[in-house]
Amino acid sequence: MQYDFELVGQALVVTLQGELDLHTSPEFKDKLTKLFETHSAIKDLIMDVKGLSFIDSSGLGVILGRYRVVQERGGRLFFVQANPQIKRILQMSGFQKISEFAKSTKDVLERV
Repeated sequence: MQYDFELVGQALVVTLQGELDLHTSPEFKDKLTKLFETHSAIKDLIMDVKGLSFIDSSGLGVILGRYRVVQERGGRLFFVQANPQIKRILQMSGFQKISEFAKSTKDVLERV
């Protein structure tokens, strides 16, 4: 899996490519956690999942854990460019209740 992080104001934009699963989740979680610890101004989490081809329960758990941090900071969680398969997994996992789905990162950044 490949990922990229970009701080834009109070938003952290995370771009994912590949598979977020049992094997890739621990490293991703560590890097994401360190970013939240070192940048207390991060409020919103924008996950660009256009390049994500697979996600399992461990990947969902990583995102849910970071959502809790975002929620404590008064922020929101967004998923951008989710393909139908990934969007369905996220919705079936209940993320439609705690996050928003958007077409582009630019659209989200204009709203936050």
